[in-house]
Amino acid sequence: MRFLVAVVVMLGFAAGVRADTDVRSILDNATQHEGDKKVLEESLGKLDQWLVKHSEDPDGHYARGWVLAHLGRPAEAIAAYKRALVLHPRFGDAAYNAGVVYGGQKKDREAIVYFDKAFAIEPTNVDAAYNAGQSYYNIKDYGHAAARWAAAQKLAPDDFAVAKKLVQAYHALGKEGEAAKARDKVLALYKEGKGGKAKDFVFDQFDVGKRHVYAAETFDTSGDLAYVYRFDVTLDGNRLGSVNLETSAVVREAGVPYLLAMDKDGTHAQLGKAFKAMPAYKDLKPMVIEVIKAKF
Repeated sequence: MRFLVAVVVMLGFAAGVRADTDVRSILDNATQHEGDKKVLEESLGKLDQWLVKHSEDPDGHYARGWVLAHLGRPAEAIAAYKRALVLHPRFGDAAYNAGVVYGGQKKDREAIVYFDKAFAIEPTNVDAAYNAGQSYYNIKDYGHAAARWAAAQKLAPDDFAVAKKLVQAYHALGKEGEAAKARDKVLALYKEGKGGKAKDFVFDQFDVGKRHVYAAETFDTSGDLAYVYRFDVTLDGNRLGSVNLETSAVVREAGVPYLLAMDKDGTHAQLGKAFKAMPAYKDLKPMVIEVIKAKF
């Protein structure tokens, strides 16, 4: 439910500062018509007029940042949020939204600064911790990613999205014991109905040369043919195919319940590798990497 690039509507004005009725009403109207460019431009004009006489009002700059972000003017939005922070250094919503806009531009290092600032100001802000973790993960700083996601989980122990991310972070760090515990948490939340309509979850990501791989585990292997693990191979955002660890009623009866297979170019082929017991992920991953090197 959280997305790094989603500009969240934040209506909590600067703590300890009384938001002027005019500023609040302008922003309220803008948020109610966030898809209407004409309304947003009119709102921006009103805020600009307000700030001519109230240039030291942090709420006015914050509201202006929100409107500019929704008009697709990220640099100006960030400048407005930063101005609000200069005027009120503990304006957590301004810090958070600056991070969101930076994240939307894939400027993860800059986003980290503002998500961490928002989290420091408001240590109960789960979204700030979650998005800081994602930004750290994007730059391959997996230790800080795990720390932020662990902090988010402490605040929201039943949050399915956070639980999934922790599995990814621990796999990236090579901490298989912690990854296994985090996976158990994901499965428990799923069984409690907290996974929504999820059928699987990405538990690891890694690169094989220029190809990026998303490793997913299914929640249901009861069908006639179902994958246990699926490794989606992508290049420049385009899916090339997948390598799968499969199970089916037929192979279970044959005593080799797990098979390695591949989907590519619309065809499905077994790779001649069978397992009598579920292979450990740390053993399976190198095999999958070799298949990807040879076949993709």
